[in-house]
Amino acid sequence: MITKTKLSGLTCSACQKVTQNRIGKITGVTEVKVDLGSGETEINADHAVTKEEIIEALKGTPYQII
Repeated sequence: MITKTKLSGLTCSACQKVTQNRIGKITGVTEVKVDLGSGETEINADHAVTKEEIIEALKGTPYQII
């Protein structure tokens, strides 16, 4: 199942990598693609990833769902 969202606060490739790693640790997630320019994020998982799961995964970072 694919979940798409948009994030703010992404300014460099390190931001992109941290975001991919954090979201990638959500149970059931198999792939995360983050477009640095637009902040658009595509998450492939065995279930629809919820907004709350993404917020929890990004806790302590400056990245937020728009």
